[in-house]
Amino acid sequence: MKRSQVLCVACLTLLAAAAFAIRLPRLAERPMHGDEANQAAKTGILLETGEYRYDPVEHHGPSLYWLTLPSLWLQGRTEFAQTIETDYRIVPVVFGVGLILLLWLVADGLGRGAAVLAGVFTTISPAMVFYSRYYIQETLLVFFALAALAAGWRYARSQNVIWAVLCGTAVGMMHATKETWVLSAAAAGLGGALFLAWTRWREGTWPVARTDWQPRALIGFLAAACFVTLVLYSSFNRNPRGPLDSILAYAVYVRRGSEAGIHSHPWYYYLELLLAFRPAKGFFWSEGLIVALAVIGAMASLARGALPAPQRYFCRFLAFYTLSLTALYAAVSYKTPWCLLGFFHGMILLAGVGGWYILRLVWVSRRGTDRRSPWFRLAAAIPVTAVLVVGVLHLGRQCHWLNFRLAADNRNPYVYAHTSSSIKNLARTIENLSEVSPRGRHLTIHVVTPENYWPLPWYVRHIDPQAVGYWQDAAAWARDAAALSAPDVIVLTPDVQDQVDAALPDAYNRQMMYGLRPDVLLHVYVLEDLWEPFVAVRSNR
Repeated sequence: MKRSQVLCVACLTLLAAAAFAIRLPRLAERPMHGDEANQAAKTGILLETGEYRYDPVEHHGPSLYWLTLPSLWLQGRTEFAQTIETDYRIVPVVFGVGLILLLWLVADGLGRGAAVLAGVFTTISPAMVFYSRYYIQETLLVFFALAALAAGWRYARSQNVIWAVLCGTAVGMMHATKETWVLSAAAAGLGGALFLAWTRWREGTWPVARTDWQPRALIGFLAAACFVTLVLYSSFNRNPRGPLDSILAYAVYVRRGSEAGIHSHPWYYYLELLLAFRPAKGFFWSEGLIVALAVIGAMASLARGALPAPQRYFCRFLAFYTLSLTALYAAVSYKTPWCLLGFFHGMILLAGVGGWYILRLVWVSRRGTDRRSPWFRLAAAIPVTAVLVVGVLHLGRQCHWLNFRLAADNRNPYVYAHTSSSIKNLARTIENLSEVSPRGRHLTIHVVTPENYWPLPWYVRHIDPQAVGYWQDAAAWARDAAALSAPDVIVLTPDVQDQVDAALPDAYNRQMMYGLRPDVLLHVYVLEDLWEPFVAVRSNR
């Protein structure tokens, strides 16, 4: 290996270690989001029963659940009730760090200096860190997308069929991760077409030297992608209908992506979060440095001679791919903040290119054509470098605030319908009630609310699942409750309180309230026979 290659590998390794150190601390501190809890519950079923069945209406692909099992096995978990937040969140942490290690494979495409700078931005980007600590599919989807891009690039450089197979494997994992992988696939196709057209127009040639797919490479690519999809969606052939359901699901997601609703946002929603988010006086968040450098990197790739070939070709495709993916996500009305990760990671890679291009422009003398005096170059280079350094430090400061001080606060642009911190107090209350109840872990709990009650199942996971019931309709609960013995605890929202009160005797204490999400309160009724020993125990602690 050349000295520059060794240095690049060493830098990326150190950045990966730093990224792990940033992402790992206090993983269990932030309350579980409803989506995180839902994913964890699905994984818990897989852990306890070995069964996974894809639901084409809700949830996403199976890769997250299967890839979490090693984490649970290493911790000796055999039941869902034994698991803790860190067991799950460590999985996106590992894949978030893996994004930096994958840069090894595209360092010659980005440029080694640009790859290291992209690694810096990946390490400290508030959005990348935040969702690398979130137990949802998005970070895995971004990882597999980069893996597919890297393997495809390595095949184009070497014509080695193994890389085509690995590219197909990564694409199969994208499909097995989340349905929005089709947007990445569409962006790759559109970006590739624009790349070819632009290069032909600007340079008068087709950039296809040594990149024609061999028949065996194409077969290997398709076979690997199909194999991964069939194995994971069919739960290793335990659910043969799973792969078909994974295709039928797109009818649901097309409808959901175009309809108005609480998740419908304007086309500029993601850019607003990234560029200028001002939730309250005294707070302003922006990853505009990365976006600005990405624009510069894209422009450099589009120019005829700003970057050397084949680096110019890789970055040019990346620019069109990122632009296409950004436009596709902007066009979909259904938007949640974590979805920005796919195109934003493309911006991060381009930001590495743009940042390195600027540094070389101001620091490196171009032999024979650069007539600037050394003092002039120095006078220009120092402030430009200082701006970049200050920008990186500002990103690092925001990263600390948004991930460790405002991790569940609505002033954080990446917090979305997040669970209130008081949910942990409710969990402790349920735990204390089970300790004083003669039923113990069989404490009966009725949850009555038309609201989305997640993540409550996560916070009552220590209670026997057969003793916990959920009703979205208060009238249905009243009919069912009449045939059941009085529950020990009732959790309800104010919109059904009158109906619940009408169906209950006066034998309940109604003093406790907790927050579920912003503007959503939970009332907790406790059977009087249980309330008195509970208060006595709590007062003695």
